[in-house]
Amino acid sequence: MKMRMWDQFASMCLAVVTCTIGCAFTGGMPPRQRGEHLVLKAEGAGRPVVAVLGANGRTGSMIVEALARSPAKPRALTRSGKWKGSEGSKVNREDVEVGQADVTDSGSLALALAGVSAVVFAAAYSRGKTEPKDVDNGGLVKCAKVVLEKGIERLVVVSSASVTRPYAPVGVLLNTIGSGVLSEKLKGEEKVKELFENAESTYTIVRPGGLTMDPPVGFAELQFNQGDTYVGNVPRADVAAVCAVAATDPLNSGANKTFEMFKARTREPLLPWYRGKTRYVVGNIRDCSAMLARLRPDKEVYDVPGMLPISLADFALGWARK
Repeated sequence: MKMRMWDQFASMCLAVVTCTIGCAFTGGMPPRQRGEHLVLKAEGAGRPVVAVLGANGRTGSMIVEALARSPAKPRALTRSGKWKGSEGSKVNREDVEVGQADVTDSGSLALALAGVSAVVFAAAYSRGKTEPKDVDNGGLVKCAKVVLEKGIERLVVVSSASVTRPYAPVGVLLNTIGSGVLSEKLKGEEKVKELFENAESTYTIVRPGGLTMDPPVGFAELQFNQGDTYVGNVPRADVAAVCAVAATDPLNSGANKTFEMFKARTREPLLPWYRGKTRYVVGNIRDCSAMLARLRPDKEVYDVPGMLPISLADFALGWARK
């Protein structure tokens, strides 16, 4: 039994490593309240345009395809200005706008994001070509600033599970072999939240576990979690579907929320003492918008376990708690 659990954990670590370092890089008003109706502005033939940065990556290309099947029209943005699409894609290329953008260049982003209603940031550093600090951190921050400057309504970010847990086995592994990629992703996330404080635009940060090329399992087989305490495997196609909903949902149910996602049956705690210590898991729901609505705004996620299996709260001894 112990060997089987270790094999499963090792496989999960490998999947997370693959998804994190193997992604191709191509790329004063009060905030809206949860559940507030939001109509994305339409461009062209009455369809709102959603830009996808990193559209030639394996996950990015699937996000483009998921958006092509949605009420929105995707704009695939890559560093080369060419979009390949995923293998075996049946998407009509006429349903996809294609453009050039370099996330390390603010001017390039300003031109590429003109007229869009939402942006999905799926770019990631490319080993041997770029650095996490320039893409996963700096590139994301540049993108967020352009989103705010242009009044773009939503920013959806594809990040990674374990970004706040560098001491967990997965975090240690990824930061060691991935040039500190999780640390840089976290810095980017934190800056986005700071920039969007009191802004009219909203963000949604999606932290998938180990990405696989398996067929999608559907929303009912997925779980969302907040607090970065669990990890598991998840098909890229399911991550793409969630990002498409977050970018186009009329209720904007994912506004200003950060969450991890994985297949429910693969869920494992990042550290042994995290098991059962969360009240933020959402699952067994067939509608993604409803799942997003069940999540809490980031400001309401606070009572999550720390690095050690004990905390000062364990010694409160009946003291009044807030």
